[in-house]
Amino acid sequence: MRKIYVLGPAFSYSYNLAVKKYANWEIICCESITEAIKQAMQGGSTRALVPVENMLGGSVRETLFSLQKKNAQIVQAIDYEINNVIAAQKSSFKKVASHSQALDQCNNFIQKRKLEKIEITATSKAMELAAEDEEVAAIGSPEAAQHYGLKVISQKISNQANNTTRFLEIKRADQGKERAAGEKTSLIITPKEDRAGLLFEILSVFQVKKINLTKIESMPTGRKMNDYLFYLEIEGALKDKEVKEAINFLRTWMKVDVFGSYNTISC
Repeated sequence: MRKIYVLGPAFSYSYNLAVKKYANWEIICCESITEAIKQAMQGGSTRALVPVENMLGGSVRETLFSLQKKNAQIVQAIDYEINNVIAAQKSSFKKVASHSQALDQCNNFIQKRKLEKIEITATSKAMELAAEDEEVAAIGSPEAAQHYGLKVISQKISNQANNTTRFLEIKRADQGKERAAGEKTSLIITPKEDRAGLLFEILSVFQVKKINLTKIESMPTGRKMNDYLFYLEIEGALKDKEVKEAINFLRTWMKVDVFGSYNTISC
């Protein structure tokens, strides 16, 4: 049976999407995104389904760093609408627990009620905590609230109504092969040294080849201060001559990790 690893426990958004999209797969919950991606590196039909970006909370950096550390390949991206609810044992509470992304997505609600935030590894884990402590509320999915027997205090509490998170289906990259077809390509560029005009030089390579960048984000390498790498998403596929030439040129003077080309669907 095909396996897909997600951030758990059950009834997290990753889990709920897997139930909807991968109903015939064995869904296995992990304690972290890093662990889910690690398990997907078994190869074969094994996959991970992990969040990469929310329209309100931004990038999930754990996913981006884990991609670079593993021999990973993106199979597809899935946009999934998030319905954040706040649930608790009782209506009076002063603390709210959830994943950092969910807390950011619902920051207006939290600030208005002057709630103390408790950051936890997963939204469903927060619901579990709220079921154990009547002083704590949790932000997560309505399915998780129902599973843990909690009262839904408020529904649709995200800062914006059509709150959407993009998830990635990830597998181990084929040896010596990159997925070449798809509307978009993701990569991480790690410069060998920092210097004035470096980012301009990187971007000019794509400008010359008339390749549109849909996303660029700098992230610290963790090696030393002021040392950064760049995560990019570009329009076009690795099979395209211009994309292939741009990446090959960049590889002559810096490290480039490519995670393949893929399409984005809505679910």
